[in-house]
Amino acid sequence: MNILLIPALLLMVACATQGWSYKYTGQSDNWDAVIDIIPDKEDGARFIGKINHLTNQKVTHIHYEATVTFASQQAGNVKDPSFQNGHITLFQDVPNTDTNQDYFRNGVTAEQVKQFFGEHPAFTITWKTEQGEFTETIPLTFAEPN
Repeated sequence: MNILLIPALLLMVACATQGWSYKYTGQSDNWDAVIDIIPDKEDGARFIGKINHLTNQKVTHIHYEATVTFASQQAGNVKDPSFQNGHITLFQDVPNTDTNQDYFRNGVTAEQVKQFFGEHPAFTITWKTEQGEFTETIPLTFAEPN
């Protein structure tokens, strides 16, 4: 009976190290923003930046700039975005060095993620509607895991 218990415990520990995920979230009057941080076997982790528009105004164009970490920024444009299914993905990023990839590949704690991402990632969103062009900066804060 003990022989079966040891492999089961080892399997649970192995699954637990890959079962982590974290997120940063932020909200304004117009936007809900998220960066999901999830494990990735090949690159150690994947950082997925998403937004959702919170008003009924039709957005015709989005320009975004995202400060992800001290050393990583993303920027781009989305023409005629559709928010019918909620958040849209703006970007996907991975740790940019082998050392950082190994860091995440070995599993990370909430405190390690906070250190890696620094104070506050942020999105700056410029969008166009029939009413004009608008810009907001949305600071993101670490969402404590449940």
